[in-house]
Amino acid sequence: MISAMHGMVIVVLVFLAGCAGKTTRQAEEAELRRMASLMAPLEAPLDPKPRACLVIENTEQINAAVTFVSSDDEGRCTHSLVVTEGALRSLTDEQLQAILVHELSHYTLGHLDAYAKRHKIKMAFKSVFFVISQITWIGYAIGNVGSLATDAVSNAYTREDETAADLEGAKFLREASLKWHGPNRPSGCDQMTKMLEVLRQHSDDSLWADYLGDHPSLPTRILVVQAYCASL
Repeated sequence: MISAMHGMVIVVLVFLAGCAGKTTRQAEEAELRRMASLMAPLEAPLDPKPRACLVIENTEQINAAVTFVSSDDEGRCTHSLVVTEGALRSLTDEQLQAILVHELSHYTLGHLDAYAKRHKIKMAFKSVFFVISQITWIGYAIGNVGSLATDAVSNAYTREDETAADLEGAKFLREASLKWHGPNRPSGCDQMTKMLEVLRQHSDDSLWADYLGDHPSLPTRILVVQAYCASL
């Protein structure tokens, strides 16, 4: 089903099996309307408009993600947008809008294309390591270690990508707050900072993430966006 609302096209995509054992479901009509209205001021300056396959993940965690679609869906979707039930239930419209613009920024900055290329390389290496693991018991050990190492170095986005998406998202929000006169008008640059603070309150993240995680720590992300907004 294709739903076009307020200039944004959201394609409902149902996954039969979610990643890492998580399940997903089809979005309800009210959720589609809410997402479309929040995205409208953000996508207004974009030409052509992205077409997102909307996926709702059944978890109470507060999160969202943008990822590529399967080859079967390339003709009708430019990317998949995954939003958790926890985000839909717990976040205000302003907070959810800031999360959505962060994910939109990954798409507009080309991070998704880079991720897709890394994913293809990852799958090719994993196939080689699988063959190695079938040869001998030593091959089994080498193949499995190699496969795990491949997973570790091929995360969806880098820490640099996350920082860039935060800043690009803050820029989107600022410009939309100046130019958009319809409903769900963003409040401005610091809307991104407020969203990151909400995530920090619901997370056990710490400064260790700056050294060990695939995302910068939330306190660091907040400071970077605050400095960016203050410079405008």
